[in-house]
Amino acid sequence: MTALEMASQDVKMKFKIAILQSGFKQRELANMIGTTPAQVSRAIAGNTTPKDIEIQKKLAKILNVEL
Repeated sequence: MTALEMASQDVKMKFKIAILQSGFKQRELANMIGTTPAQVSRAIAGNTTPKDIEIQKKLAKILNVEL
């Protein structure tokens, strides 16, 4: 596994844990930041497109996740 793949997995785990602890649904988070649940899912999966990174930053702020 490459360093980028490992970092992606780390981001994914942080978000999954934070979402479970917060009690939010991905649909609710998507509404909060003005995007679609599918886009939230891709961002949480650790995708690294500029749009996904922007969404990750917004979610991190809401969920208190350090990236």
